[in-house]
Amino acid sequence: NNQGILMEKLVLTGIGPVTPVGIGKEQFWNAMVNGYSGIKRLTNISTVHEHHGGEISNFNFDEYVSDGRFRRVADISKYTFVAVNLAIQDAGVRDISGDDTALVVGITHGALNYAQTFHRSLVKEGADNISPIHFSESVLNAPAGNASIGFGIKGPVHTLVGGATTALKGIMFACQMLRSGVVNKSIVVSADELNEFTLYCYSRLGVNILSEGSGAILVEKEADIKDKSPYCYISGMASQCNPSNPDASLTDVMNQCLEKADLRFKDIALVMIDSRVPAGLHLNNIPAGCIIPLTGNAFSLTTMWHIILSSLAIKNGTIPKAVIRNKFSMHDSIRNVMICSKEEQGIAAAVILSKL
Repeated sequence: NNQGILMEKLVLTGIGPVTPVGIGKEQFWNAMVNGYSGIKRLTNISTVHEHHGGEISNFNFDEYVSDGRFRRVADISKYTFVAVNLAIQDAGVRDISGDDTALVVGITHGALNYAQTFHRSLVKEGADNISPIHFSESVLNAPAGNASIGFGIKGPVHTLVGGATTALKGIMFACQMLRSGVVNKSIVVSADELNEFTLYCYSRLGVNILSEGSGAILVEKEADIKDKSPYCYISGMASQCNPSNPDASLTDVMNQCLEKADLRFKDIALVMIDSRVPAGLHLNNIPAGCIIPLTGNAFSLTTMWHIILSSLAIKNGTIPKAVIRNKFSMHDSIRNVMICSKEEQGIAAAVILSKL
C-alpha cells in the first residue's frame, strides 16, 4: 500500500464548502481565520421552541445552479449541487459528464423535511393527494441521483449513510476507484439539512447545536492533471470498527494512518477532530482543531469541512487559531494534517493530507 501511494499520488484539485459561515472557499477561510460564528437563532424551522444552530441563510440556489429542473428539490440536494459546482469550478474542470468520473455522497440524516411532509400527507390526506417529489426526495440517495443527473455523471454514483466517519470512508472509497482505474476523477460530497425532529431528538441527548450545508472535494491522479496547482495529496488513510475496545479504536486508526503515510506523530502539524481529544490520546503539543464551536455539529459534513479547512491550511501555510482547542506548539511549516473521527461502538477513521 505504501509503495502504491508513493508511485501514484492522489491530489485534491478542487474544494466547495457551503457552510453557515460562508459559501465558497474565500468566505469559508475568512470566517475561520477571523473566528466568525455561524450559530444563531434558527429562522427557517417553524417550531414552538427556540433553537440555535448553524443555518444556511440568504441562500439563492439559482445564483449557483441555472438548471430549473431542480428548483423544487430538498435543501440537502440543493446544497449538494452547489458544493459540487464550486469544487469543479475551483479545479478548473469544464466537464465531468461521462463515465470517467465517480460521485460519492456521504450523509447522516437525509431529506427529513420532505420525508416528514410526505408521510404526514399520506396519513392525513391519502395517497391520491400527496406530492410525488416529496417521496422521491425523501429517498436517501436522492442528493447523489439529482447531482449525477444535473452534471451528467455516468460513472459510479454511490451514497454512504452513517455518522461522522462517513466522509472519510467516502474519500477512501473514491481513492480505491481511482487507484483501480475505474475512473479518472472522483467527487466526494457530504451534505445535510436542519430538521425540527432531529433538533428535538439530539437536544434530549445533550447535542444542542446542529448545523447544515455541504462540502465537496475533487480528487484526481497527480499524473493526470495539467497546469493545475493542487491543494495537497492524500498520503495515508485508515478505518476500523473495534467494538471490543472502543477507547483504543481512534488511537489505533491514527497509528495505522501514520504508518501508511510513512510518517511519525512529530511530522503532523495539525489534528482536526470532531470530538474532544480522548484522555488517553497524547498529541505532544500538536494543535487539535475543530470547527463545531463556529458552525455547529453536522456529523459527516463536519468531517468534510475539516478536510476542506485542512487543505486550505496546507495551501496557505497557516492554521486558523480560532479553531484550535488545546495548548500547542506551532510547526515551522504545515506539511501534514491528520483529520480523524470517532463514533460509538469503536468506529474510527483517519486521513492524512500532505503538502506536495
